[in-house]
Amino acid sequence: MPSTSALIELPRVGVVITCHNYRTYVEDAIRSVLAQTYQKWDCVIVDDGSSDGSAEHISQLLETIGDPRLRLVVRPQNGGQLASFRDGFAMGDQPFVAFLDADDVWLPNFLAAHLSAHLNAKHSASLSSSDVLLVDRDRVVLSGTYVALRKPRSGQDPLGVAVPPANWLVVVAPEIAYSSEYPITYFAPKTYGWIWAPTSSMVFRRGALEPVLAFPFKTRTGTDYLAATCAHLVAGSLLLSECLGLYRLHGANISTNSPYEGGHVEHTSANRAKQLDLGADVLEYVLANATRLGEINGRRFVSGILAHHVRRFGHLMDDPRIVPLLDHKNRWRWRRKRLGRMLRRLFGKVAD
Repeated sequence: MPSTSALIELPRVGVVITCHNYRTYVEDAIRSVLAQTYQKWDCVIVDDGSSDGSAEHISQLLETIGDPRLRLVVRPQNGGQLASFRDGFAMGDQPFVAFLDADDVWLPNFLAAHLSAHLNAKHSASLSSSDVLLVDRDRVVLSGTYVALRKPRSGQDPLGVAVPPANWLVVVAPEIAYSSEYPITYFAPKTYGWIWAPTSSMVFRRGALEPVLAFPFKTRTGTDYLAATCAHLVAGSLLLSECLGLYRLHGANISTNSPYEGGHVEHTSANRAKQLDLGADVLEYVLANATRLGEINGRRFVSGILAHHVRRFGHLMDDPRIVPLLDHKNRWRWRRKRLGRMLRRLFGKVAD
């Protein structure tokens, strides 16, 4: 009888590196993909109209490396992170897709750990996200965890389900020999709010991400928020407690340019303002996909999502399209909160 390894093929992973004016760092990102213990990947580097010579630098680097799995796509003008995601995503058909910001780095077991998690025998999920080390521009470690990642810290999370490590990689590809004792936790779609680490920590199932990237969002950046939040609504997320990458804080990040003070990463005021636009985009996605999401997760699911979302983004509360999708309990809460908001606005305590 043929061995198990002769009967099973492990999936390829599509890797998309997005770069805009990160010539200084992009080689580190590319070489961290080459160094992966899991080698069944294809990588597209998307240069998003850089003006610092990034595209020329990447082209020369790929010629030197000579690996046919690496390809460069150069956008003629800057279209934003979402456009780069879409271009890179469209270049492949692999069942799993990972995005790596050009200023970040993966540790060698990144792909092996994520594929092991996705192939577990307990819960399939739309995406996985792992912990990261925070480093400065020279890769000096500043913190051993990304605090916002929803991983076990002081006991079991009541909403999370512990997932035992998967052994498929060892069975099918013993040369990888990856194993880990770090906890993996599954969070179902009804878990609301940001629970992940940033872009470079995530691996998506193509089937879950495809309808998200096809949606006509208005914002050009903050794509990890849109992608993770919307893909999660289908099948939930797997969170890996293991630190598998380096998240670089170099003072010129789009979302943050403040020195790291410990705890949560301090976001710029522009990024905080952008969250309002991202919230509006997610609302549009949920409204457009309400029927499908209800069929997948039950009739009360969309009501719960919308109720949470308008609590998080109060400026969306006046949208009349929300009310018909709320159940009786959440509809009453919505009316009460909306009335309170109207009264506060009337007396000058809420800005329009």
